[in-house]
Amino acid sequence: MIKVQEDDFDVSAELAALSRGRGDVGAVASFIGLVRGAAGPGELSAMTLEHYPGMTERQLADLEDQALARWPLDRVLIIHRFGRLLPGEQIVLCAATSAHREAAFEACAFLMDWLK
Repeated sequence: MIKVQEDDFDVSAELAALSRGRGDVGAVASFIGLVRGAAGPGELSAMTLEHYPGMTERQLADLEDQALARWPLDRVLIIHRFGRLLPGEQIVLCAATSAHREAAFEACAFLMDWLK
């Protein structure tokens, strides 16, 4: 599932929805990325992320498909925000569900490595 949005997201609600009703899921691995501010001169006060509707979603869907092809996953979730973001705000959530933790961890790391 891909979500590109300006609004913040509720991590708990998103992860609960990802695995709700799935008795075959034994693992949910996730990563939450935050906007990082730097201490000292040139400190980040805000950042603005733009995206190209349609193209952004296609690229993220391709990434999702790659993860689903490489690991025995049940579901993948990628939420990426755009717009003006302040230090400490959530910017990205990646999650993968699987019957076993290793696949979920590896897929989640793959997703974030690609996004970063």
